[in-house]
Amino acid sequence: MKWTVRVGLWWLLLSLAGCAGMPVASEGSAGSAETTLVVYSARSESLFKPVIDAFNQVYPEVKVTVLTGSNGELAAKLLEEQANPQADLLVNSDILTMESLAAQGLFVPNDSAVVAAVPERYRAEDGSWVALTLRSRVIMYNTDRVQPEQLPDSVLDLVDPQWEGQVGAADSRNGAMVAHLVAMRHLQGEELMADFVRGLLANDVQWFGGHTDVRKAVGSGELALGLVNHYYYHLSLAEGAPVGVIYPDQGEGEIGLVVNSTNAGIVRGARHPEPARQLVEFMLSPAGQKLYADLNFEYPVVDGVAPAAGVPPLSEFKLADVSLKTMWEELEAAQQAVQAAGLP
Repeated sequence: MKWTVRVGLWWLLLSLAGCAGMPVASEGSAGSAETTLVVYSARSESLFKPVIDAFNQVYPEVKVTVLTGSNGELAAKLLEEQANPQADLLVNSDILTMESLAAQGLFVPNDSAVVAAVPERYRAEDGSWVALTLRSRVIMYNTDRVQPEQLPDSVLDLVDPQWEGQVGAADSRNGAMVAHLVAMRHLQGEELMADFVRGLLANDVQWFGGHTDVRKAVGSGELALGLVNHYYYHLSLAEGAPVGVIYPDQGEGEIGLVVNSTNAGIVRGARHPEPARQLVEFMLSPAGQKLYADLNFEYPVVDGVAPAAGVPPLSEFKLADVSLKTMWEELEAAQQAVQAAGLP
């Protein structure tokens, strides 16, 4: 059975079982004529609620109800509800899921000038989805276990036998990991990408469903190295973990940092499309972008907003020359190659 088919069945089973998201309401101002905006969000409540609270300072008449869940859970729910949409807006953290839903007609075009101002490589041509923040792929390491002279320069170094049993990574359930492999295939060829996956397996890499478990294993010293999004390093550092970070593949002939995104799209058939549009524009405003940067150490997608203190700007790095759109277009072929290579 093809991987794409299995993913679709997994979504369906999750939708039938019911999503385990937690509803969180943000009240409008007392006595005002309220509009209820329903947002499905894969972002954690601790991150998303401050954004909604700030939005309500500008739009107190909009009551925002948030249903949280994983990217897969929320995608399944949207597909189940397609004939009778219950959500107005999806906010997710997986560009491949976002493009899949867009291809199935889940979102409406958005001609907002604010959306159009986002760099073209970080939005759909018709604005039906738009990136909200960016994340770069990095290697974090435990400073008690790895000496400076041992530090790898490239993600390809993770297959070196010296790291056998000491590396953690997310498996095929994680969109950022899959997107990274799609980018590698596009820039370095299918054979190299497949060899990389097989090398990780041969090196007894520890596989996890998500990056939170990877960063905790590295922070605790259970593992020496972890392949994660950059902000997981900053979160661990802020917690006092003995960790360092490598921004890999910066040398001559190397591909540069692979970047992925969090995203938003207004649901087709939404009951409240205008408040949904207002929230998208707020999240792309300097105030909204600064909240995301400071709370979660992510990169703003809008020019003129600085990353959080201690987070080096992306302009300092060589970036992988692959667009989010290209990742989607080449996803199926990459999935087949990754599955054949044995990625769990």
